[in-house]
Order: sequence, then C-alpha cells, then structure tokens
Amino acid sequence: MLNWKEIVQNYIIKNSDKIKKVTRPLRDRLQVGYFTYHRIDKKGKYTVLLDRPDWAEHYVDEKFFLSDPYLRHPDVYKSGFSLIENHGTEEHRKRILKDGKEIFNLDLGLMWIEKSEDAVEFFGFCGNRATSDLGKLYLNHPWVFRSFAAHFRKELKPILHEMEGEASSLIDLKGKDFFTKELIHPEIDSSALKAYLKDLGKEREIQLAGQLSRREKQCIQLLLAGMSAKESAKALKLSHRTVEFYFENIKNKLFCSTKPEIFQLAKQFRELDLL
Repeated sequence: MLNWKEIVQNYIIKNSDKIKKVTRPLRDRLQVGYFTYHRIDKKGKYTVLLDRPDWAEHYVDEKFFLSDPYLRHPDVYKSGFSLIENHGTEEHRKRILKDGKEIFNLDLGLMWIEKSEDAVEFFGFCGNRATSDLGKLYLNHPWVFRSFAAHFRKELKPILHEMEGEASSLIDLKGKDFFTKELIHPEIDSSALKAYLKDLGKEREIQLAGQLSRREKQCIQLLLAGMSAKESAKALKLSHRTVEFYFENIKNKLFCSTKPEIFQLAKQFRELDLL
C-alpha cells in the first residue's frame, strides 16, 4: 500500500509525460492549467492521477489531504458539477485558494463528478479566470468535461488499472476525516426547487411528476432520448411487455392517450428538473 509521497513519485511523476500528452488539448485549446482525476470506492481504495506534479508535491508537503473535502466516502457525493471552492472548512478553502493563485496562477476550479453504485470518480479542471475558457465551458458547453472524462479513462486505462492493483486506502491516509458527512452535493435542494416552482405556478407539473415511480421516470427519460419501447427494454434489462406496461401506467397518471403526448409533457418535466 502506497503512502502519499509514493503515490506522487511512483505514478504522478513517473507517468507525467504520458498524462500531459493526454491533457494537452485542455491546455493548448482551452487554457485549462491543471487537470486531476480521482476514484474512491466504498472501502476507501483510492486512485489519483494529475498533470501538475509540482502541485501534487506541494499538496502533500502542505498536508492539504488531511482536510480535503473531496477525499471522503463515496456516499457524500452526487453526480454533477461542483465548484471546488464550495466545500471544505473556511481555513482549508483559504489556504488552498491562496496557494493555487499565488504559486500556480490558478483561481478557478470545478469538478465533474460521476457517482456509481460502489464508487465515485471525479475530474477536476482548474485555470486562471482571466485567461482560461473554464467559465464559458461550464455555462455553455458542459459536454466538453464529460467527453474529456471518457477520453482520459480510455487513454490512461493501463496506468489506472496498474494503480488500482496497489491503491492506497483513504482511511489510512486521512483517518477519521474520510468519514466526515459533509455532502458534495451539486444539485439544489429538491424542497427548495419545488417551492420555487410553486411560486411560478407549476403546481400541476410537480403533482403529475411526483406520481411517477423511479422505473416510470427511467422509461420517460429513454423516450426523450429517442429510444423505442424495445430499445428501452434492452437498456433497462426488462421485457418489452414490462416496458409497455409502464407506459400504460404513465399514460393513466399523466392523463395522456399517446406517447407523443407523454413526450411533450416529459420535455416540460425535464426542463423543470422534475425527472
């Protein structure tokens, strides 16, 4: 099992040329000055790669990991975007933001988080507010972050696989802070969102969407993605008949008579984040 300095030396520094080659499009095309990848499973097994060895060494020397809010149990995460500065103690945020700006010329950072049943992966992108395209990408082209996440995993799969074989445990590396319950929660609280929608007169949409089961919402999302009932059945690992049964229930709950009617109402649900 690796300690922090061994993680930096054996993987981040040793593979820095390969990592920088993969992340070059971020630097050259989008002026992203720093990229980092992390994977944490429910047992605390930890995999990390990044393209700035100088930051990795500074991070370890300053022991930022001891209070890093992004190095905790997968249960505290939800999928989505998170601004790096939104989490952690005030002291931690001040220290890491101060050093990021003064030493490494980085003052804007965000995470793209992908949560699965037994682990979480997240991808950090940092840059300088004045020179990088991070703000524009976040607002208008969020697919760029998701596409790069898939590219990074594919290109560095052998290194990631090797590292997982001797991955360290964050329980050992961080101690009890690994189990801190502070949520990494990119979404607005659902009760606040519904209260806001009610203020806008959207009670009917809230009430209709609230009747749908998890499976029914999945069927609607696949319908919105352009899938047929047969294709949806395959994606959900259900029978065609079962999916059609769900759609009959959906029609009754939403007072629709056809799938095009469901589609139009579902688009409203999606726009209001009710699915």
